[in-house]
Amino acid sequence: DGVSFAIERGKTLALVGESGCGKSTVARLLVGLYEPTRGAVFFDGQDTGVLKSSAANLRGLRRRMQMIFQDPYASLNPRWTVLDIIGEPLREHGLFSDAAAMRAKVGELLLSVGLASADMEKFPHQFSGGQRQRISIARALATQPEFLVCDEPTSALDVSVQQQVLGLLAELQRRYGMSYLFISHDLAVVRAMSHRVLV
Repeated sequence: DGVSFAIERGKTLALVGESGCGKSTVARLLVGLYEPTRGAVFFDGQDTGVLKSSAANLRGLRRRMQMIFQDPYASLNPRWTVLDIIGEPLREHGLFSDAAAMRAKVGELLLSVGLASADMEKFPHQFSGGQRQRISIARALATQPEFLVCDEPTSALDVSVQQQVLGLLAELQRRYGMSYLFISHDLAVVRAMSHRVLV
């Protein structure tokens, strides 16, 4: 209620607060999974509520912002291969129609998150939690977004794997200049990852 903030391009804003205070709700509002009852969300100077009135504008907006969810076990379809999972946003946004080009892109995305391109033939149950979260990150990167919402992306992982995933997110931000909203209640993680903190 009464939340107001701005995130600078290429920066990370951490959102912290106790369980149940609305952090994930804010995240879902930003990426359009929930509609706001009041107020507005602006992305790159444009009101997303207005943009959503056109299907083409909405598709363009969705391509530019993506989300990494908290639970790497619940956020990947267990019946799909990694190729299907990472390929889905590429298909949905019409970025690749050719199967060979799609496979090459998925392989490239897997390599960018520290997995092997051969992993695209496997299913989620064949990976550890940290590897699954890397697959989620690769899926989020598929559309080359400018803004990434990270909803407690390391809370389900053990400490050594957390460090690897956080290092990967920091490296991807340096490489691609993405803006992050980083939700966490781990203040050590927040200190390592963020430029500004919102409580």
